[in-house]
Amino acid sequence: MSGSLSVRIGPRKIDELDRLAKILGLDRATIICRIIENGIEREHINIGIDLFQKGETMDRAAEISGASVWDLIDEAKQRGVTSNFDIEQEKAIAIAVLTKNDLTLAKKISSLR
Repeated sequence: MSGSLSVRIGPRKIDELDRLAKILGLDRATIICRIIENGIEREHINIGIDLFQKGETMDRAAEISGASVWDLIDEAKQRGVTSNFDIEQEKAIAIAVLTKNDLTLAKKISSLR
């Protein structure tokens, strides 16, 4: 499905678009479409990284945001992004192993900080 969109752009931005289009040997409409596509892809990645930092798994962040897992992993590495999810997951696994499903002991260990 295609459509049309009208946007007001200042003369300096139009000059810059024309300059980029000339460098790349493209017309203005093509360079604008390319910039929009890149911007949408970038925003998917930003959303995915934000979700990951808020505790979603990388897979789930990719699924929700529409970004690829590989793009999110690369971007997280570049930004030095970490998540509390992995630490909490590892903690839960360790508690389960240590307590052998003793819920009382698991609650005591979980409450330790």
